[in-house]
Amino acid sequence: MLTNLLLGLSLLVGHQKPALIGQTYAVVVGIADYQMLTYSTGDLRFADRDAMQVVAFLRSKSGGSVPFSHIRLLTNRQATEVAIEQNLKLFQQAGAADRIILYFSGHGLPDSFVPYDARPGDKHRLLTYGTIKTAFHKARATTKLCIADACLSGGITQQTGKQTMAKNVSNGSTVAMMLASRSTQNAVEDGRLAGGAFTHFLLKGLRGQGDLDGDGIVTIRELHQYVASQVKKRTNGRQTPVFYGKFSDNLPLSYRQK
Repeated sequence: MLTNLLLGLSLLVGHQKPALIGQTYAVVVGIADYQMLTYSTGDLRFADRDAMQVVAFLRSKSGGSVPFSHIRLLTNRQATEVAIEQNLKLFQQAGAADRIILYFSGHGLPDSFVPYDARPGDKHRLLTYGTIKTAFHKARATTKLCIADACLSGGITQQTGKQTMAKNVSNGSTVAMMLASRSTQNAVEDGRLAGGAFTHFLLKGLRGQGDLDGDGIVTIRELHQYVASQVKKRTNGRQTPVFYGKFSDNLPLSYRQK
């Protein structure tokens, strides 16, 4: 349904402009330079750049021209566990017709994402899936989107108590989790792409390459087909993106610019 736009895009489809319903609120996190790591011991190369590319997309016409006041960008030393959790409160500003987006690029663990100030053995400095679940659950938004370019990110789809995370946070809303890899796989950074393979093809797909049937609309099913095939090919089958949640296969994610 066109009223369930994830990114609130306002581009022309054919010669008619779709109604813009609601606002988008996004928390975008990218950590390449970790407090306790060096490049030789595990720092990443492009996670911060990937986050900035996501913000640039959201700010663009094809991304919905989201006001910067509706975006929280945290990179490297800004992205502590406390700072990320505090900024997730942005989602509470969303109304019932709005969308919320969490994008994270950095290290991942089976049950959490890794903030800038994480320390070995200190679970209190991790961005747990439970914390994300709580932030999503509190939000009244119609559409809730979690995008993660992190190793093992598929683990967020696993059982949390008696229900999967998607069921826990839906509250009748559309919930989509767009994850770089299965729960047992690493997420690849590609020097030739100057970014994470998943984020690279995700953005290419949203900008139009994912419009597989040529109707001007990139649906979540089309985007998954495009991103999964491209990432698998680029990584020689070592990485399989996972799209998971409670949503219609025909859910529009973006409109292709003519």
